Amino acid sequence: RLATAEFATLRLRLLKLGARIRETASRVRLAFAAACPDADLLRHLATALAPAPA
Repeated sequence: RLATAEFATLRLRLLKLGARIRETASRVRLAFAAACPDADLLRHLATALAPAPA
């Protein structure tokens, strides 16, 4: 759905997210609102970009 989107569209979609961010010593956790339409997409993206375990 976002594969053919223009950069401005992607930027607006990321800016308009309603997420709560919790930062601890070793990780950053994002809590998306239940109505966030892109939560699954962003979760998949974060998993794909995460560093491999040591």
